[in-house]
Amino acid sequence: MRNVIHEIRNQLAVAVANVEAFRDGILSPTPQRLSAVLQALSDASALLREIPGDPGHAAPALPSRRRPINVCKVITNAVMGLEAAAAEHDIAFAVHQCTAHHDECEDFLGDPVRVAEIVVNVVANAIRYTPAGGRIEVDCRRAGGSLTMSVSDEGPGVRSDELGKIFEAGFRGTASIATDGSGVGLSLTKQFVEEHGGSIEVENLAGLGARFTVRMPGSRIEAAPQPNQDGALSLL
Repeated sequence: MRNVIHEIRNQLAVAVANVEAFRDGILSPTPQRLSAVLQALSDASALLREIPGDPGHAAPALPSRRRPINVCKVITNAVMGLEAAAAEHDIAFAVHQCTAHHDECEDFLGDPVRVAEIVVNVVANAIRYTPAGGRIEVDCRRAGGSLTMSVSDEGPGVRSDELGKIFEAGFRGTASIATDGSGVGLSLTKQFVEEHGGSIEVENLAGLGARFTVRMPGSRIEAAPQPNQDGALSLL
């Protein structure tokens, strides 16, 4: 129950931050931003049904929750939902490839709520550690029927002796001493990724920061490898 409540809190925080940003004139309520808020609220509602004792409690096993989705749209909406939190800390986003208009984004077999939670947890973690004026790069690619998403930040990185513990429940590294958090988000992310038959890893970048990379199969229809494109969708 603690884990479900943690994820519900995340989704509600996304919705509240955006509504406050609309109210205060920090962001304009564009259709894409409103769609991101709607997804966060819809995901929170779906998660509520997983709490034992809820009248609608009948959380099915993951295989039955999977369905063909436009995974790029889910990821882009989830990232867009965190735009307000990033703006509050003067952090910019760039989303590469994953613009929801590519044919290879279709027919990804997965649980859209869990996919969104993976994105929210990883990107929120990047926001937490990236200093004001920094930038977060999100790269999402489909190739050969698989999905690869990487999130790179400009934070302090992860100490080498803590890299192997970063996904353990309750673990908070040295860099997290001055930040809020429970140490639950990344462990849940690893669980959700592995439920999809995938993997997640973290590495320190050559200069400053860390990169989290998620790989998941999840394809209903095998997609042919697509040539890389250099375009990027700037959110801020």
